[in-house]
Amino acid sequence: MPSPLRLLLVEDRPDDAELLLLELKRAGYEPRWTRAETPEEFITGLGEQPDIVLCDYSLPAMTAPDALRLLQELQMDIPLIVVSGVMDEDTCVNSLRLGASDYLLKDRLVRLAPAIEHALAGRRLATQARITEQERRETAEILRGVVDHAPAAICVRDANGRTLLTNAEFDRLKPSASGVRPAADRRRLTSVEQACLDGADKVEGEEIWAVDGEDRTYLVVRYPVVDGTGRRFAIGAIYVDITRQKQVEEELRELDRLKGEFVATVSHELRTPLTSITGYAEMLLAGEANDAQQRMVQVIDRNSRRLLTLVEDLLTLSRVDSGVAARMDEEVDAADLIAQAVGVLGPATESQGVEIDVRVPPGLPYLIGNRSQLERVLLNLLSNAVKFSTAGGTVTVSASVPDLTRPTVEISVADTGIGIPVEEQDQLFTRFFRTEQARRQAIQGTGLGLAVVRQIVEAHHGTIGVRSAAEEGAVFTVSLPALSGVGVRF
Repeated sequence: MPSPLRLLLVEDRPDDAELLLLELKRAGYEPRWTRAETPEEFITGLGEQPDIVLCDYSLPAMTAPDALRLLQELQMDIPLIVVSGVMDEDTCVNSLRLGASDYLLKDRLVRLAPAIEHALAGRRLATQARITEQERRETAEILRGVVDHAPAAICVRDANGRTLLTNAEFDRLKPSASGVRPAADRRRLTSVEQACLDGADKVEGEEIWAVDGEDRTYLVVRYPVVDGTGRRFAIGAIYVDITRQKQVEEELRELDRLKGEFVATVSHELRTPLTSITGYAEMLLAGEANDAQQRMVQVIDRNSRRLLTLVEDLLTLSRVDSGVAARMDEEVDAADLIAQAVGVLGPATESQGVEIDVRVPPGLPYLIGNRSQLERVLLNLLSNAVKFSTAGGTVTVSASVPDLTRPTVEISVADTGIGIPVEEQDQLFTRFFRTEQARRQAIQGTGLGLAVVRQIVEAHHGTIGVRSAAEEGAVFTVSLPALSGVGVRF
């Protein structure tokens, strides 16, 4: 199929123009052409955006050099091939010097098609080169703008310690006051910078700089700068001022400390009178009160114990939050721990009409941690299981060593209660969170128990998980570190 070609013929002899067209057709082109003999006609023909110009060297009204100068003045990159009946060496050289793509003799037009192909290919390459260069300049301008106007300070240094680039924010920080040299200087790479060159993808750290006479804290992220071949040739560094964030963090830590002290003080003050109330309630229950009095004392006893549990939870959270060191190296008999917790919950299970099934194999390893805190974990999980079970339900407590090569004990507490919807399970261990069903059924609770459990378990380097669904009960599984060896105390 012939290739279309838009052609401008600058030729004063129609026969020669016809000869050129025949040769193009023979070579497989389908020319759409315009002929021009004067500069005015030439300019008009250029307006039709020809693919190529075939120009006789000398015409009565213009010459090929005239056509080449007009192309330059009009800033048009259309290739022009000089075609003439007679051309000496100086004429050919002059044509090429002025910008002609090629030159041909009219009696040797066999070279016409290859010359056109070469000229068009050169034009395509030149166009692509201009586009690529334009894109490169635009990209460079965008990157430079992003760097110069970034709110963070940016600096790039090469492998020899020479500063290649800084932005206005970096220069504003008066780097000479912070130990960072001006751009013209060079210094040895730090160990962090060298690590980026040696293979690290990103290294973060904090640095304190003296800026305008004030110490400010910066988060510094260093990263390798890689060229097109993958070679790491420089290190970029981004400096973000986090002074205010550090101040806020310090203020929050102080508030947490004060809150913890307040909660601990109030909890201690509450626990003393509550202990007296429960003690006297027990004495009254053991006395000779009538039935009505017994019921009133039982209400007092039950609610005072609820308040004591809340106080204990608040105290536990306060201790964990404040980072108060507790003994975490006690050897705790896991089987005995479970038995003790089940025994404490005995009266509650009877009043609720719930059966507890204990499945603890012999020879469990001893746990490592704080016995009172671990007992709090089991009491909270068991009391929740009983509380959320209906009469006739079962709470199953089991323990196992899932992997004999790892000193870990798993304790599971499963119930046949109301269950927990999947969409609410992510919030279960959040403080004061209570499920929608618990609120709807007015089941008593503060939403602190599972938060306490999680914090104690994590403080023991353990994990806790839940498996449940609405109306299908729940299974809480705690994994805790243990001593090496099964059933052996070291």
